[in-house]
Amino acid sequence: VIWAIRFFILKIMLGAGLIKIKSSDPKWKYPKFSSMEYFYETQPCPNPFSRVFHYMPRGWHRFEVLSNHFVELVAPFLLIMPFREMRLIGAIIQIQFQLILILRGNLSFLN
Repeated sequence: VIWAIRFFILKIMLGAGLIKIKSSDPKWKYPKFSSMEYFYETQPCPNPFSRVFHYMPRGWHRFEVLSNHFVELVAPFLLIMPFREMRLIGAIIQIQFQLILILRGNLSFLN
């Protein structure tokens, strides 16, 4: 059962990352990486922190996009590694990512 949950999380996160990479939206791709500059203006349920994140510098928003790609396309594979320490690191990355998503905007109803 535990392995089924790990593969399910891998599938969900990898799918979320691949949708962004395979989309025709250039804001998710190199060299722009500008999607987060628009995210805070268009999210469904902003919270008080959303305004703070919206006015962060462009370099910060690019870092957010690259971090998102890492968490959704690379880190999920840590969850199925044979070594417990790697799986723990993968779990910590995924949990932190979900907490940051909730902090940046009220997306808890999606996660």
